Amino acid sequence: MAAVWSSLAPVGQLVLSFFNMRALLIGLALANVKSWHFMWTHLLPAISATRSPLLECDYNMHKSNSTYFTDLDMSRGNISLVLFRKPFNPFPGPKHLVMILGGANCVWRKEIAPYEAYELWTRVLAWDEKWIYLVSHFVKAGKFVPSEYAMQPGSSKPKKGGIQNDKENDLQKAVLASSIARYVFKNGRKTVPPEDILRECGLLPEDETELAEVESLRLKWLPIAQLKTGWDSVHGLFDPRGLALGRYTDLW
Repeated sequence: MAAVWSSLAPVGQLVLSFFNMRALLIGLALANVKSWHFMWTHLLPAISATRSPLLECDYNMHKSNSTYFTDLDMSRGNISLVLFRKPFNPFPGPKHLVMILGGANCVWRKEIAPYEAYELWTRVLAWDEKWIYLVSHFVKAGKFVPSEYAMQPGSSKPKKGGIQNDKENDLQKAVLASSIARYVFKNGRKTVPPEDILRECGLLPEDETELAEVESLRLKWLPIAQLKTGWDSVHGLFDPRGLALGRYTDLW
């Protein structure tokens, strides 16, 4: 028996070294996430994957419009906990901080069939003195694959039929529905400016040049977030190329 264990020892050491190296690489990537190219100039989406069960379909035999909002709650909840978990505190007290939905709009473009797989791509779009705006896009599952997941390094693998880069004029056609939601951060009855929360969570750069780029994007996208430029502008925001935060799935 001792001879058997001694013969397996090199294999065990190899396995342990592999996992240690993987953990080291993941830790190194996360520790230097601020240094990734375009990390500050692009606010990354979180992808939620699911299906439309029969009980979510209406008499027209496609996903009922009202059920989109349940999916949106799930998707926005995912990205909110990923980005803003540091200051989140639901308990009363001086450090109490919650994120409250103040309104949501959704426009439907193409139907989703019973049990059809689809994804929600949700990201922070813009913010003002009071509100932070999130944009979500419903798209067919597996059609677009990010180049990498910032929170799940090494897990992005092209699927059969997946497209990592698509023509610009085809991206908007791929959108099944789009949504804009606005949230407010509350400390008791006090409204906390979104910029303060973003800075506390380390989501704003300290470099003045990079901060100016982020501010330029915020000002560019704010009228779209406030629905002043029409829904075609919202649909046109979908861009699956580059990095994503992560991919999250339910039982489907």
